[in-house]
Amino acid sequence: MKRWGLAIRVKTRSDQANLEDGLQALAEFKTTIRQIILDNDIEDIYNADQTGINYEYIPKQTINKEGAKTVWIKCSGHEKDRITAMLLADAKGTKYPLFLVLKTQASKIKSVVQENLTQRNDFGRRVWNEITDLHDNFPLRIDGNPSAWWNSDISLPFLEYHRRGTSAKYVLLLWDDFSAHFTENVTVRAKELRVLLARVPPTFTWMCQPADVAWMKPIKALLRRKWVEFLRTQIAESHGGRGKAFRLGSPDRWDLVEWISDAWNTLPTSTVINGFVKCQIIDPPGNAVETCDFFAEDIVSGQILQTVVDSGEYEVVEMAEDLTEEVLQDA
Repeated sequence: MKRWGLAIRVKTRSDQANLEDGLQALAEFKTTIRQIILDNDIEDIYNADQTGINYEYIPKQTINKEGAKTVWIKCSGHEKDRITAMLLADAKGTKYPLFLVLKTQASKIKSVVQENLTQRNDFGRRVWNEITDLHDNFPLRIDGNPSAWWNSDISLPFLEYHRRGTSAKYVLLLWDDFSAHFTENVTVRAKELRVLLARVPPTFTWMCQPADVAWMKPIKALLRRKWVEFLRTQIAESHGGRGKAFRLGSPDRWDLVEWISDAWNTLPTSTVINGFVKCQIIDPPGNAVETCDFFAEDIVSGQILQTVVDSGEYEVVEMAEDLTEEVLQDA
């Protein structure tokens, strides 16, 4: 394999579409979006994208003895738990308050379910006290449901939350082709709020959606670093266990809300704008119009593929540089 310059690699994409298909989809998407902007005299262009925020960021690989059939990685047992964060920013680089979905138990009493839905964002009375404190400390909106997944019932308050007291002029919102974004009640409400919804091509979000192209990589990287710091703090405070087996703890709601808030707040304005530029939704600042070649070079160099890796769907772990692996070995 070395003779031919080949090596075993971790996948970054699995699809029938190739780079040429992606470039064609990008060109068609650019034409469609720019025509919508022209026809409707659009001044404000937004992109919203949801992403899962994990309670733990367990590496997919670790160092272990050869031949072992079972390979253990120490964790708190909450690696599958998550919350959902909807990110919203515009082509001018403005980042808007986060909209989070947390997991909460649904009541079995109909009257309580309705009360929770209308008065407490679907949370019960006890949990609502904590949610209220989070609202007081962070500029965001938190809703709840039993799965912590996004659905059409949450798409409605999301639109209403960000379009309160707005002018009659239409705005354009780029949203990926997820069913909960384009149900009849959502599209009707969006029209009432003067929001034009545009679908990002479902197979090509890695090329056509600003959030996937530019925002997610630095956000996911910072979230992983914060989790590693969280582990190191636990290990440091355990003082060697003092004769007891060390048990990793899981971050709580406050930790996750703080982490994603910090990650979103520290995302540079230039990175937000760059996402729209790379997707050819707007021209580069200074009216220096760049051709599609600059984007293709980024893809060939691996920048866009690495963005897909860091989106959380796929992962490449380099053992020599993986801090998570190092911390878990120390534990």
